[in-house]
Amino acid sequence: MRNFASIALFTIVFLSSCSTKKTETAQENETISLNGEWYFLASNEESEEQILATDYTKWDTLTVPGNWDIENRYAHFKGKGYYQRNFTIPENWQKKQFYIKFNAVYETSKVWLNGKLLGEHEGGYTPFEFNITDQIQPGKPNSLLVMADNTFRRGAWWAWGGISRNVSLLAHNDVRLVRQHISAVPDFIEGVVDFTISYTIENNSAEAQNLTINTKIVGPENESWQPKTLEVTVASNETANKVLTFQKELKEVELWHFDRPNLYVLNSSVISNDQELDAVSDKFGIRKMEAIGEELYLNNEAVRLNGFNRVYDHRLYGNTEPRELIKNDILDIKALGGNFSRIMHAPASKNLLQFCDSIGYMLIEEIPVWGRGAPNAIPDNPRTKKWLDEMITRDFNHPSVVGWSMGNEIGNPDGEWQDMTMTPGQYNYVSDMLDHVATLDSTRLKTVVSFTSHLPLAKPGNEPYEKLDLLCMNSYGETYEKLEKVHEKFPGKPIFISELGDKQIGLTPDAEFSNVLIEQLDKIRTLPYVVGSSLWTYNDYRSDYKATPPSENRAWGVVDVWRNKKKAHKQIQDIYAPVLGLKAEVDKNTIAITLNPRNKQDIPAYIMKEYTLVYELFDAEGKSIGKERIELPIIKPGDVALKFNFKNEYNTTRIQVGLWSPMQIEVKTASSKELKNPPIENSNSPVIEFLGKTHNGVGIGYTVSEKDSIFTFKYGNSKENLTKEVTSDLKGAIKIKWPTTEPFFVKLKSDVTEWSTTKQLEE
Repeated sequence: MRNFASIALFTIVFLSSCSTKKTETAQENETISLNGEWYFLASNEESEEQILATDYTKWDTLTVPGNWDIENRYAHFKGKGYYQRNFTIPENWQKKQFYIKFNAVYETSKVWLNGKLLGEHEGGYTPFEFNITDQIQPGKPNSLLVMADNTFRRGAWWAWGGISRNVSLLAHNDVRLVRQHISAVPDFIEGVVDFTISYTIENNSAEAQNLTINTKIVGPENESWQPKTLEVTVASNETANKVLTFQKELKEVELWHFDRPNLYVLNSSVISNDQELDAVSDKFGIRKMEAIGEELYLNNEAVRLNGFNRVYDHRLYGNTEPRELIKNDILDIKALGGNFSRIMHAPASKNLLQFCDSIGYMLIEEIPVWGRGAPNAIPDNPRTKKWLDEMITRDFNHPSVVGWSMGNEIGNPDGEWQDMTMTPGQYNYVSDMLDHVATLDSTRLKTVVSFTSHLPLAKPGNEPYEKLDLLCMNSYGETYEKLEKVHEKFPGKPIFISELGDKQIGLTPDAEFSNVLIEQLDKIRTLPYVVGSSLWTYNDYRSDYKATPPSENRAWGVVDVWRNKKKAHKQIQDIYAPVLGLKAEVDKNTIAITLNPRNKQDIPAYIMKEYTLVYELFDAEGKSIGKERIELPIIKPGDVALKFNFKNEYNTTRIQVGLWSPMQIEVKTASSKELKNPPIENSNSPVIEFLGKTHNGVGIGYTVSEKDSIFTFKYGNSKENLTKEVTSDLKGAIKIKWPTTEPFFVKLKSDVTEWSTTKQLEE
């Protein structure tokens, strides 16, 4: 029997490669991070004149990137938060163009340098920058002041305030390569890949510049080729765009796929008089996602796919999206059978997209235009066009991004639900935005998410249809019936259920799906024009929206806000698995494994290549007696069952088997004996759900009931030494200062309960 320890080693190596800290765009220029401790003031009373004249050293301090509302004292502050810090330009930075870049500030911001307003920005999820060359004070400290205002909010997710992404000081030459956008689209009829690279070059010098752009592409196996060079002249103090097109034989490249996410690297440099002035590097993939008739195709293969909405949210990290959180979430989503979704109502973080590129999760990005009476859903809106411009400019090269959405659940703010449609202004908003996105990117799907398309008054003319590639609809009940109505009104195009649910799942570990939802998921498989669904949502999230529990945690996820798995987690893995069934059996003489592929008319349904079965054998004492791997053939929807039978040579009493994807992710499990989970404890006292380290203490997550008002925490460095105490009215999460090198133990009670059990912070 061949041992299969190499699986674990492969997984470790793969995940390590995913976590390598390399920037996607490597500017060959100096960069100084302005992350770290900034002075901070939360105030809606003081004027900007007072703020500019104040002594910042008397303010509080907060960490950037971060959100103020993860801190106890600002947990519910809404309004203006001011950040200040000084920086000094290095002496060796001579004859450079200087920029301040913010990767995201929520939501409206103003920036001052040395008391002078640099500018303003609207939109809390996309980057912006200022050229500060003329405002810099060389040789002495420069004062940078930022106002972040989180008053604007749409949707049920928490409007986390603050500087939520990296801040950088950049130094460039007078000539810089601002960006390169590459599209690599396979033509399966002609057998070629059509490449288009669009370059944006900025010249800040007083003279016109004659430049050469050199391009090199490096493949997944480090093979490389160099397309022809470009010659471009850029006038003084101007920005120019230049396009390079070329082809390559389809058989010479590796396509990007959710099971095989092959990535290429585009390296470009700008040369003048044999001197390199700038260089950038971006990863990209070669793939084609398209809607043909009522089907969705990836790389010329029809696919029906499922996924999850994921809210950018964690009670300890806010919406700062630390890499480890993203990695764990997306890997879990992939293990649950997730491959495609409209992931959230706002642009994703850059590092989330980078990880999705590497692991093979496809998503539609959306700008935050949301709900009945959405204030920004007006025709020819420069604000929403700017949001779209910034999102597409930043994210154009990501192969994981396969579509753009113009908004979510836009409808008439007045009248009865059954009579709701889009107003003429809202309809024209979507139409204008679809025209606009077509000028920015012709290679991705265009859509908007509807919750009215099934209603009686919905029809072409008040419901977007003609310009959409993919119909997206949200449904929280009677989904099968709604889909039939939508298809009858708007035939000829594929439908994706962009949000699917039926009541909140619930906060507790035993929370599970309703039987109604499971029945609906089974019924919609029979509809040929439905190409998949996305569960709302993967994770619980903080909210102050109506009907949110007292904990401020909205309980729609298969994991809670701390990523503890609920019973629904296992349910959805079985429903979304790429195979219909996996069965393992053992008797005295035989070991048997049966794998049942999906039907052609099923969701999900796609061709499975390079999958493996891994099984582990156990004796009567529960001891492992070996692992084996079975390389599976190509499996297509509709194939007959695969059966594997072996002699029971080692007195095996139990077999555990897993189906592994080409990315070494286990997507389905089965056992010959059902192992019982330990019983879930029921307690009338608060339960400590989470303990996690912060940079200066510990974050605690805990349950909250309707009766709880005040919470008392006792903590210390051992179970017998809980000598510290703090009382708070915060619901669901609190931070406590504590030395990071000392052990931490804590228990709590509310004003109406007894003490919880004591819990220790694990290393």
